[in-house]
Amino acid sequence: MDISEQNDIQAALQTGIFGSLPGEERTRLAAHARVLAFGQGATLFREGEAATDPMLLLTGMVKLCRHSSQGKECVLHIVRPGRLLDAGVLFYEETLPITAIAVQSGSALRLDRRALLETLSREPGLCMQLLAAMSLRQRLFINKIAGSQGRISVSGRVAAWLLHRAKMEKSASLSMGVTQETLARQMGISRESLSRELSALAASGLIDRNRRHIILLNAEALRARADA
Repeated sequence: MDISEQNDIQAALQTGIFGSLPGEERTRLAAHARVLAFGQGATLFREGEAATDPMLLLTGMVKLCRHSSQGKECVLHIVRPGRLLDAGVLFYEETLPITAIAVQSGSALRLDRRALLETLSREPGLCMQLLAAMSLRQRLFINKIAGSQGRISVSGRVAAWLLHRAKMEKSASLSMGVTQETLARQMGISRESLSRELSALAASGLIDRNRRHIILLNAEALRARADA
């Protein structure tokens, strides 16, 4: 490992959920970590494979998805920089349940599974942050399942997704970063339905929409739609 990669690893472990770790814990993790570069369209791991090490996304964007026996893709989540691709790999006893595909070129920090589990055993604060992140992602998956069963309207799904993104980015100004087709698959709706709903929200004055950039103008009204 060269000096440049060591510096990249140390910098990555000083942000996000790892930022509050004591210096000695970050040093232990860094000793077992390595930077993985990938191109657009690359598969970082695939459903059905043996469980892999956890990965912290540094740059780029990655979609987590599953594929039906007919090859139809279901996008479960879009991972952005500063997040673990799938914290569940720390605990899976069988094969991986999802596939991770890069929608943008970037890099990830591959952390040794055993080393991270040892850190978690010593750092309850990191455990709580990890549980909170997993809980939020589980809520999104539950909403997606409910939506696929017709229990959540298209309007509710889009509004809930916008509010989630605003919460995660801590901003009312959102950069989509991926195509509408990918976003629609994540919400379990068609691209046409997503386009119509975004246009309707813009016409109602709830959002301002400009290409792949959206500004939330009325969070309370969006929340009412999401809860309806």
